[in-house]
Amino acid sequence: MKKKRLGLIIGIGISILLIGGLLALNLRPPNPTDLVKNGLERLNAATSFRYSLTQHQWVEGKDRVLTQVLGEKDGGNTHILGQMAGSEVEMIKIGDSTYNKDPFSKKWIRFANTQASQEVFLAELNPLSSLQMKELGEVKLGEQTKVNGEKVWVCQLLPSVQNQIMEAFWTEFQYTLYIRKSDKMIVKATIEAKNKVKSDPMSMTIE
Repeated sequence: MKKKRLGLIIGIGISILLIGGLLALNLRPPNPTDLVKNGLERLNAATSFRYSLTQHQWVEGKDRVLTQVLGEKDGGNTHILGQMAGSEVEMIKIGDSTYNKDPFSKKWIRFANTQASQEVFLAELNPLSSLQMKELGEVKLGEQTKVNGEKVWVCQLLPSVQNQIMEAFWTEFQYTLYIRKSDKMIVKATIEAKNKVKSDPMSMTIE
């Protein structure tokens, strides 16, 4: 009887230790650099997704909304709808061709210089282009929060970007990435930078 009781006590003790160890592993904060690298890899591997993109910029001392679009990407095709520079815009990219919907005639007009148009509207047609980085730099793990009701890790970094258009006009990039805890997917990104000429601030939010 005593042996059975002793065995039961030992079994309970081992179970408590195992549960405590598992809880400690789950509560331990992740390595922020690994978290960001994994999140970017998963995001870049996605071929189909929906997104929203909003860009603010200070112009003549006032905060202006330059871009506010909703987009959907499916393989090599993209459709965006919203506002850019105060005007309604709707564009589609099908393979290597880009079309703009004329707001008056409602007809689709193909851009004569497809490469130039895709470079000008790179962020809107391909939001992942704004998340390409040469080096992450120092990555800091911030407070946990929620995005659309889901728990996320918040990571802040000062990377070296791999985007020629962004590098040409902006500097001092600061990124805040919101990474969903359940599957380590980036669900929101905020980019802040300064204009190279006037040092006016710019911010871009992608969800």
